Amino acid sequence: MPVAGGAAMIITNKEVAARARKRPAFITGFGEHLAFKSPSYAEDMLHTPIGPASQRAFAMAGLKPKDVDAAQIYDCYTITTLLTLEDAGFCAKGEGMAFVREHDLTWRGDFPMNTHGGQLSFGQSASAGGMSQVIEAVTQIAGTAGERQLGRCDSVYVSGTGGVMSEQGALILQGA
Repeated sequence: MPVAGGAAMIITNKEVAARARKRPAFITGFGEHLAFKSPSYAEDMLHTPIGPASQRAFAMAGLKPKDVDAAQIYDCYTITTLLTLEDAGFCAKGEGMAFVREHDLTWRGDFPMNTHGGQLSFGQSASAGGMSQVIEAVTQIAGTAGERQLGRCDSVYVSGTGGVMSEQGALILQGA
């Protein structure tokens, strides 16, 4: 599938954000972890850098995985999504598939995830791909997601993946 895209965000201080016409989203937690340069150096490909990155982000925000209203998970491959659910703490290790089967992941469901469809549905647009998750999180918090708008969206977990599962980052965004 041919895919191209671009993305941008404006990050500012609270005073400028307070003048915005739409509800702003604040970065209340973030984490990044680089585990290895290449998968050939990984001790275990089933334990990803998103674990330490997510732990830092949640601790900084003062939240736990169960506290977020939605998750926008970098989904370049289905295994990335499952490993992120596990390593970020949404479910126990090895229970990613059961978690997906037991929850409604749609915007109407009990665990809204990738409410914009995710890259698995619209394609990975190179460097802009990871920004699609951030933009969707901000869109949901701002209340401008149209027909896919969540009924309540005050906090969103966002993940990003770089390299071949070698570097991962996590954000916690919260509405004002």
